[in-house]
Amino acid sequence: MRNNSSFMLTVSFAFVLTAAVAACGDANDSEVADTPPPVTSEYGEVAAVSFDTATITFVTSGGNVSMAVEVAERADQRAYGLMDRDELASGAGMIFLYDQIQDGSTGFWMYRTLIPLDIAYFDGAGRVVAIHQMMPCTSLDPQRCTGYAAGVPFFGAVEANRGFFARNNITIGDRVTVPGRIGG
Repeated sequence: MRNNSSFMLTVSFAFVLTAAVAACGDANDSEVADTPPPVTSEYGEVAAVSFDTATITFVTSGGNVSMAVEVAERADQRAYGLMDRDELASGAGMIFLYDQIQDGSTGFWMYRTLIPLDIAYFDGAGRVVAIHQMMPCTSLDPQRCTGYAAGVPFFGAVEANRGFFARNNITIGDRVTVPGRIGG
């Protein structure tokens, strides 16, 4: 049985988290894509979210680069993303897919994300339209986590270990293909 102070702490945390997700963004009042808070258990703990996997391909001027990804296509999956992970395998990542184009002022945040990441935003045709580097945010206060707005409209995004896109010469204008979904 929960005591009253534990319940109030959980409710307070949920309120702060919800407010922070809605408020987190860059200095230009950007919004963070998928503002629902992470899925929580009845005790306020973040519940694990499961993901399907796929292999995507970046088509670059220097050749094709394959990547094993986890697929985040539901709101709960996109909100949870790569939270609470100590590492991401080399050559692996996560792809975030949406049903419609997202405004350029929306983006991603790094709350409870422990590893430095790169993010490549792509349009509905799979063309990479922006690439940003994102720093981990270990703050217990989600309002202290930076939001990373795409800066351009986007249909999806791929997160990878910091430096992956540069090491593989993946740049703006290259394409990403997702079998059965985008260009594949």
